[in-house]
Amino acid sequence: MPATESRGLLARISAALAMLRRQDEFTCGDCERSASCGLPPSEHCVIKAAQLARGDWKLRRQARALSRTIAPM
Repeated sequence: MPATESRGLLARISAALAMLRRQDEFTCGDCERSASCGLPPSEHCVIKAAQLARGDWKLRRQARALSRTIAPM
């Protein structure tokens, strides 16, 4: 494996680990509607409250981090 390929792989792995270690707070980037929402972040967001109540946003964050690691750049 050439050195540039191994550096790219290590960069993707370190980026995924950094994303997994990110703060434990919900952010708009964790929202399932973040790509199509267009609204500014708000503490009064109904969608955010529903996702926090379900509690599955951390699993989606982890899955997204892992898929970015595996997916080719």
